[in-house]
Amino acid sequence: MKASFLAAASYEGAGPRFGTWPAAPQTCDRDIAAKSLQRSIANARRAEELGFDWISVSEHHYAPAMLTPNPLVLAGALSQAVRHARLALLGPLLPLANPVRVAEEIAMLDAISDGRVIVLFLRGLAFEHNTYAPVGAQSREMTQEGIELILKAWTEPEPFAWNGKHYRFPNVAVWPRTKQVPHPPMFGSGNSEESALFAARHRFGLAMSFMPVSRLARMIALYKAEAQRCGWSPGPDKILYRGICAMGTDDADDNAFDRAEAQARATGADAPLIVRGPFFSGGPMTMLRQIATLRDAGVGVIDIDIVPAQDGVDYEGQAAALERFAHAILPEIGNW
Repeated sequence: MKASFLAAASYEGAGPRFGTWPAAPQTCDRDIAAKSLQRSIANARRAEELGFDWISVSEHHYAPAMLTPNPLVLAGALSQAVRHARLALLGPLLPLANPVRVAEEIAMLDAISDGRVIVLFLRGLAFEHNTYAPVGAQSREMTQEGIELILKAWTEPEPFAWNGKHYRFPNVAVWPRTKQVPHPPMFGSGNSEESALFAARHRFGLAMSFMPVSRLARMIALYKAEAQRCGWSPGPDKILYRGICAMGTDDADDNAFDRAEAQARATGADAPLIVRGPFFSGGPMTMLRQIATLRDAGVGVIDIDIVPAQDGVDYEGQAAALERFAHAILPEIGNW
């Protein structure tokens, strides 16, 4: 099993509560924001040294949870700070961007990083569809058409025109080309059934986040069945799960995982675990048991967002939790 560290680049300071959107710019201290980004890069560098296989970045807007309105900017910095781990873009929000520009930027990043990029394109959260101009019900169609356009831009040897429902470009000719041939490995979202089917039909990996194992297993089964129908069989390295990780010092620590799963079983609820608490929670033995439930469901890559503090962001605490996770967990799951 592979492990990925989320370089969340969260704001390390007093600010609006989680879920506030848009957050007032006046609440952002410029020096704290700069320091937060620098410390996130430092912890990502340390994660590579400790043996993490991937470093991931994501895109969010107008709020302190992630200071990454363009994850490719952070990934570009990480490409020079992290020299061997894969750089996972999980993921650019296509309805908010020009897909040809995104294709160019990712190709450039793949060249700069010597072919270490992995890509998951996403629709984004509903409120973020209003970041620049309302997207609304078109977001899924825009995302899927944008993916098709980007794939052609990466693989078509001659300039071409694109005349789609949502995008029209008279000339597309991406320079530089991606270092990886034919393009970086791709994942698709598994947070909805339609997206999971789209991923299987395109032979993408499947990425899911913040959901109970019961729903996770259903999505993986749906994905694998569609992949089989399309003539291929995805292995564990094609299935990724992202969860929040509260790494404790011993197994007497509070276990939010058991509470969330018990609630899901009792109520049949599929509410994301992000609203209930960390998926990975407790000491080493407890956490290994939690990761084993993912492995048994078919997951081969875990992407962890380490949150050592109950309230706010604490990069020193994150660094300490990172060390504990690496020493206690990575050697075990590396053999799975």
